[in-house]
Amino acid sequence: MNNNNINTNARTRLLCLVEIMTMYSDEQHILSIEEICDWLHDYGYAASKRNILADIKAINTTPIKIISVSKPKKGFYIAKYFSQDAIRLILESVFASDLLTEKDVEYIKKYLHRFTCIPTLDLILNTTINLNSLSPKRKVSGEAVHNLRLAIRDKKQAEITVHRAVPGDTFSETRKTETLTVNPIVLAVNNKSISLVFTNINSPKKAEFVNTHRIESVKLLNSESTEFADDLTGAVNYFDRRSLSTNKTAKDWIFIRFKAEDVELVENRFNSPIQLRKDDSEGYYVAKVFTPIDDSLIGWLFTLSDKIEIIAPSSLKELFEKKAKNI
Repeated sequence: MNNNNINTNARTRLLCLVEIMTMYSDEQHILSIEEICDWLHDYGYAASKRNILADIKAINTTPIKIISVSKPKKGFYIAKYFSQDAIRLILESVFASDLLTEKDVEYIKKYLHRFTCIPTLDLILNTTINLNSLSPKRKVSGEAVHNLRLAIRDKKQAEITVHRAVPGDTFSETRKTETLTVNPIVLAVNNKSISLVFTNINSPKKAEFVNTHRIESVKLLNSESTEFADDLTGAVNYFDRRSLSTNKTAKDWIFIRFKAEDVELVENRFNSPIQLRKDDSEGYYVAKVFTPIDDSLIGWLFTLSDKIEIIAPSSLKELFEKKAKNI
């Protein structure tokens, strides 16, 4: 009778060990034997180091594999079906997709809980707000976004290098970069991009944002984040001081003319890179971009008709004039 009880305890302890390793370990979260003992104790099992090593050996005879490492500390983690980079890619794709309904997104989150690292999933879900997702996003650096998430989670300051297009005498994609020290608050997903909402260390109570496709690199700092803005709804673009946009993404070559102060407004509208040059009129620029000519683009141009002039193609001008006449 006693032997049966011991055997049952050992078998169920194996299941608990697998659950603990699945829930709390991965390549970035190594569990020491002491930590595993503590977790098993919370589950109601007394286990020695010898027991745990024997259990891990038994588990490794199955398709489930527990890896032993000595760096960055001595301990163990469970091998996942996906690499950490793959997991981040999957999760970012869920936020970025324009094909998934809210119900689909919730189902995928639950499914991923079964097969991915829980800390990684929680990190993404707890550092992102969805303003109005379910549409394509511009390509961003996965490493930069992940580092921003860590800074947000750990309430640490970050040094970010950002860029924006600089108009020249000819069409080009010349960029200007600058480095900012910020208090990252949250990653906000809207129709066209993922934006970092932050406060500058020089104005800690004023929320600003920059689209992550403009962030080239992120350096995590040891400094604690300082005061945060209480109201994030008033966050303004770092470059042009406009609020978070919900304009829909539109893709033929079009040419539009606008003032220098509206460069950021135009850049943020398109999913494709824009090419800029100075116009003959002082203080004006012309943008060349490859984008669909659709109702979304026409509507955007119409609402900004006082700021943006259509130069070409003639078909776009005709559609615009027709819409204006109908209205």
